[in-house]
Amino acid sequence: MLFDLHLHSRFSVDALTKPKTIVKVCKKNNWGFSLTDHNNMGAYKTKTPDNNIKKLAKEHKVFLIPGEEIKVLGQNKNIFGKQNCVGEVVVYFLNEPILPSTFFEIVDSVKEQDALLSCPHPFDWPRKNFKEFKNEWKKFDMMEIYNARAYYSGLNKNSEKFFEKISKEKKISALGVSDAHTPEEIGNGLTEINAKNEEEFRKEIKKGRTNVLARKKANVLNHLQTQLARNYLIKER
Repeated sequence: MLFDLHLHSRFSVDALTKPKTIVKVCKKNNWGFSLTDHNNMGAYKTKTPDNNIKKLAKEHKVFLIPGEEIKVLGQNKNIFGKQNCVGEVVVYFLNEPILPSTFFEIVDSVKEQDALLSCPHPFDWPRKNFKEFKNEWKKFDMMEIYNARAYYSGLNKNSEKFFEKISKEKKISALGVSDAHTPEEIGNGLTEINAKNEEEFRKEIKKGRTNVLARKKANVLNHLQTQLARNYLIKER
């Protein structure tokens, strides 16, 4: 089965897609998916039927893996007394959201919830990457080697090269994702996993048995839409 495991909805501050649109597109194409909004699981918790991603996926019989993209904070504080963002991680099979935290605090929360940890867009330097916690790569279950929103194709190539190196030392699964923030981006990157339920999904991930399908890159308009959403549009949450 094909999965898009990195998607954003209007519950993210920089995305335009309605939860029901995500389900509709994935249903049409027979894709599984994970909604991984930034630093919140509002779409999983909302009582509004048209926005509750769990209810929508169940109603339309679409394979959903609960997830969240979380800001990783540095150990040190800046001159304003706040911790700077040093990167992001994606966590799957969450029951409760994880707030922005240090890498090791997030790892502890992942263990507590029996979740899976993924490294998104690791070498995409225009966005926050994983430079600060690169040496902790063994703590990841998955790594994105194709992210359709990477600003340059070489950034995905760097991710792929690093993955090829570390996968010789540990079973880790490669992911292809869209990182979609708009409806037309859904499915731009996909991962093939031989799984029909959550148990099989976990098993295949732990054994590193995935295939990546890079379909299409996000265009300039998609990135501009993200900026508009962040700066001007009213969000769901």
